[in-house]
Parts: sequence; C-alpha cells; structure tokens
Amino acid sequence: MAEIAAHLERDGFSTFLPHRDGLEFAKLKPALHARGLGEREASLVLARAVFSLDTFELLRKADAVVVNLNGRVPDEGAVVEAALAWHSGKALVLYKHDARSKLSGEDNPMVTGLGRFSVCAHIAELPAAIRAELARPRGADAAGTVALGERVAAFRAAHSDEAAIADFLIASAGRATPVSA
Repeated sequence: MAEIAAHLERDGFSTFLPHRDGLEFAKLKPALHARGLGEREASLVLARAVFSLDTFELLRKADAVVVNLNGRVPDEGAVVEAALAWHSGKALVLYKHDARSKLSGEDNPMVTGLGRFSVCAHIAELPAAIRAELARPRGADAAGTVALGERVAAFRAAHSDEAAIADFLIASAGRATPVSA
C-alpha cells in the first residue's frame, strides 16, 4: 500500500492510507485505558472512530479510490471501501499484481464487478487509470447493474435450459447471439 501511495504521490496525487494517516489502535488504546476505559469499551470507541474516519475520507474527501486486491483474497476492509466507493459513484480502480486467487485464476466477480471487471496489473498504469475513471461519466453503475440483475433473474426464473440462459447472457452483454450449426 505504501508503494502504491508513493507512486501516486510522485505523479501528483494526494493519498490517504488508513494505516499511515488514520488512527492507530496500538498508540491510542493505552491513552483510552489511561482515561478509565476498559478493554472492550476502548476497542469499541476505536473501532467506531476508525470506521467513521475511513468512511469520511473515502466519501467526502476522495475523488477516486484505488483498491489493492493483492493476495489470495482481498483484505476485508478494502472490499468494504470498494463497495462504498462503487455505491457512492466514486471513481474506482482495482489493482492486482499478484496471480494468487481463489477461483481458478480469477478473483471473485462480486469484487471485480465493482471495478467494471477491469484490474490494473502494473503500478505504473494506476495514474492513467485513475484519470480515465475520473473522466468517465458517473452515477449509473449501481442502477444499471441492478437493472441487468433484474433482467437476468426474470429470464432465469422463466427458463431452465442452460443454452437459452447462455444465449441470453451473451445478448445482454451486447454481443451477438451465437448460432448453432
């Protein structure tokens, strides 16, 4: 994450890294204990503050969000941040330079779909990808996805033939329907 931030900062972007710029449990927990908070209460106060600060930075201050998907599965917090960014219409860029994944070489479509199934594989591509996302019209991603999901659900409910469903999915993606010989 620090490498990604440094690369973007060298390219003129300002960044917020929660572990660098946010609140640190290890430093603040002793201060909360010193003020009379017990273990559970101190953890809850810090958890609420971390969640609120990170959400504020993402929703109110960030123009774009870069999500690091490296690892066999993405970090849970990164997935939440990606979902918040996607749902709020923020420019969102997914980055993964790691070949590990859980699903036969592919990451979970519930994660990659947030980035329109586009993932930057090289850190040097990130600045251009962010600028392209910032220039792209915003706002219809969630509504369009839900509308497509509704059409898929209705078709699937009415058809059990996998070939018909496959043809429908291809047609829904804007591609020509295949013709069997």
